[in-house]
Amino acid sequence: MFSIYSHAKVERIWQDGNPFAWHLHLEARLIYASDNCDHLSELGPPAEYTGSQKDCERFFSIFKQARESARRDVASIVFDLSTAFLGLRNYSSCYLLGRGRPDFSRNVALSLMREDPPVDIQAYRILERARLLCTRGYGAAFTQAETSLALNALPALQDWMNHLRDEEIYGR
Repeated sequence: MFSIYSHAKVERIWQDGNPFAWHLHLEARLIYASDNCDHLSELGPPAEYTGSQKDCERFFSIFKQARESARRDVASIVFDLSTAFLGLRNYSSCYLLGRGRPDFSRNVALSLMREDPPVDIQAYRILERARLLCTRGYGAAFTQAETSLALNALPALQDWMNHLRDEEIYGR
């Protein structure tokens, strides 16, 4: 429900232009401060975000590892699908933030895909549900059909991410 960070940690991520700093800057709202000071507002905008390519590579790797784990062993399927969603969402957020178009929503990948998503929207929603199940313990368990739909969507999502990666690196 809430997170606690030291002032020093927040200042470091601000100076680094970290995507989480941008997320806080754009979307966080102060609820309470014992000293009545809004430290985030006082920091101003974070430094320019320059790590898009590196961060996208990291989240692409996380996605691929989760896909491979899900393919090998369904015993941890909720965790693997949740991690695949994390990789997809964070890849998309870092990709857009690197282009000056911040979006930290759960639907960031869908908005980046625009009108032509490479997978059925239901498959995306199953991945999203896996994230909520894994991190919050909230949501209905998956049916075998839902698990299959999500697993079958992962190769197309990886191809889509790879296409964006090629555009980023090679300009194609």
